[in-house]
Amino acid sequence: MGMFDYVKCEYPLPDSRLQDQVFQTKDFESALDTFRITAGGRLICEKVHYELVPEAERPYYGTPEWDEQKWVRLIGFLKAVPMGDEDTCYHGDVVFYTFLGERGQENYEWVEFRARFTHGQLEWIRRVSKGAGA
Repeated sequence: MGMFDYVKCEYPLPDSRLQDQVFQTKDFESALDTFRITAGGRLICEKVHYELVPEAERPYYGTPEWDEQKWVRLIGFLKAVPMGDEDTCYHGDVVFYTFLGERGQENYEWVEFRARFTHGQLEWIRRVSKGAGA
């Protein structure tokens, strides 16, 4: 299992019903970063930095849970602050995936794509999985 990064795809996917899905990948730093494949075929990293949220602005502040369950003080303690987009100029393949439906159910479907970038430009995206799986 472990950590991963997110991939959003503005470029048309081979299966249009999946266009608005948010995918995962383990092909980068697995730091929960968000990458976007633009309509023009560039791989962009949506750069952010994290700031500490004051206790008074956290979701459980001032509730009984705040005093009774110390771990709830960690909920919402950081917020992501956008720093702008960075073109990665990526060269190589990126595999990204998600699943549709409920695991173990008949409607479960593992979906996996491979995107090839050459000197920063998308060459193609292909589906590399079909049907139930993983």
